[in-house]
Amino acid sequence: MGEIVKVIIVDSGANLNHNIFNGVDIITYEYVSDSIIEYDIKNIYGHGTAVSGIISKSHSSVSIECIRISGIEYGIPEEILTKLLLWIYNNKKSVNIINLSLGVNICENYAELYEICDKLSRRGVIVVSAFDNTKTITYPAAFDNVIGVMTGQYCNKINEFEYINDDVVNIAAKGNTQRVAWSNPEYIVLDGNSLACAHVTAQIVKFMFDGLKTKGEILQKFDEISIKKHFLKSNCSKNNFVFKIKRAALFPFNKEMHSLIRFHRMLSFDIIDVYDTKYSGTVGANTTHLMKDEDVKQLKVKNISDINWDTFDTLILGHMDELSNLINNGTLKKKLIDESIKRKKNVYSFDDISELSGGIHYKNIFCPKIGYEDLPPYRFGMLYHISRPVVGIFGTSSRQGKFTLQLKMREILSKKGYNVGQIGTEPSSLLYGMDYVFPMGYNSSVHIKEFDVIHYLNYIMNELCMKDVDIILVGSQSGTVPYDIGNIVQYNVPQFNFLMGTQPQLVVLCVNPFDTLEYIERTIKFIESSIDSSVIAIVVFPMDLKNGWTGMYGSKQKISDEKYVSLKYEFKDYLKIDIYNLDSEREINELVEKLISYFSE
Repeated sequence: MGEIVKVIIVDSGANLNHNIFNGVDIITYEYVSDSIIEYDIKNIYGHGTAVSGIISKSHSSVSIECIRISGIEYGIPEEILTKLLLWIYNNKKSVNIINLSLGVNICENYAELYEICDKLSRRGVIVVSAFDNTKTITYPAAFDNVIGVMTGQYCNKINEFEYINDDVVNIAAKGNTQRVAWSNPEYIVLDGNSLACAHVTAQIVKFMFDGLKTKGEILQKFDEISIKKHFLKSNCSKNNFVFKIKRAALFPFNKEMHSLIRFHRMLSFDIIDVYDTKYSGTVGANTTHLMKDEDVKQLKVKNISDINWDTFDTLILGHMDELSNLINNGTLKKKLIDESIKRKKNVYSFDDISELSGGIHYKNIFCPKIGYEDLPPYRFGMLYHISRPVVGIFGTSSRQGKFTLQLKMREILSKKGYNVGQIGTEPSSLLYGMDYVFPMGYNSSVHIKEFDVIHYLNYIMNELCMKDVDIILVGSQSGTVPYDIGNIVQYNVPQFNFLMGTQPQLVVLCVNPFDTLEYIERTIKFIESSIDSSVIAIVVFPMDLKNGWTGMYGSKQKISDEKYVSLKYEFKDYLKIDIYNLDSEREINELVEKLISYFSE
């Protein structure tokens, strides 16, 4: 490498009067507003002294510059870190290593911080950074152009290391309790990833004096000398369909298909035909008549027995289990899939059909599902802090328009020019251009559970942040807290895991006109006490029970304007939250404006 290895330590400064620095080539200064000033070494926080003391013992010819950031013991702002690294790049061209026993958990300007780290890396500078002691993903430690360091479970000596085969976490070192230099007193007993990071930097200094130069060479050497190796899964599979849809046919004409017909303008393809069975009572009728809405796409429902395969390139299959039982034909789904394969048609199925004949090998078949193969690397439990505003749509029951509300909000926000990132829980979500689908509703094809759900959702939430979206929308299924405890299906465990995994800052709660105020209030309190969130609005589903005694799944009728106004005042007076009508375009626009105003403050 040469006679000198130059290390810059960004920290709280070093007390040069400490005897640990006797005979060490070390200078200190403070970085303030793109300039360097002197500081009082007698009144500094001792963390920088501890880190500098460890690195100063790496080699007799190491040269250290310790840059103090005032108040760093309370954390370093992302903007300051980015500016400082840029200043180092422009003013310290001979530096070999930068030690950052610090970082940020929420990276709002990911691209800027990554870019300066990449510039330093391309110059040959080795950036070593510690993960937060809270065991969360931290930047810049998590960047692939930085060596990210954590405390090793098996590292009890300063020259013991664990090698981690991963793009995010790279090395583990001695970060457990140890005696380190300090300012006042002179020595203390301390632990933390900062110390592990310093030990890794000290070892890299030794590697450089032995002639190693590049990050690749250094990581390979750590691999060779490590006392333990961790091989993490390299990446997760992408649960997305690869074929392009131009002209689609739908079957059967059920609840899920109603949304596609109603919001057809939000689709990137044309719906050509709608099919159902002769037993459905819908064949021959018009969609506008069946849905009692003149604004939906007008199509005549046709008999599936008369399907015209020449009119479409993609067959979209809705949930078919209930239909198959009704018509006593358990092979209908398989016949349609086999015929689609034979005719080289795309198939987008809401049900998991991967086990059906041909479904595994025919590339133009897609069914949204989440399995263990979709999980990202399990990085010692580390999760991402989400850097974008997140709005969650949750509810008090099923069948109350949560997905409809998500589509309306998506449309309004997109028209206003916002880049919307979205995770939908309906299997049709990807058809609307949503980024991810987590099909946890009816006939769920989510095959992961508990912590794995949180792990997966946290990962894809961060992926949306990397796309630099302006806002993230997430929508749950069914209720949020148990309405009754008499059956295991009443326990909303999947919904709770979804809440934990997405962590929305704001929640819009969908309710029914017949929900009790106490139950709505209990739901609000549960959400707000489970995560750091505020239920900012309530959206009322405009359908009420015809006969209260039939229960929440009885026949329904549209709520009258008079009753809605009365209900709105009653809800708002008791709950102190703004109320909106799902059926009112004006009110949903007002809701979106409220959300925009909240995040703009």
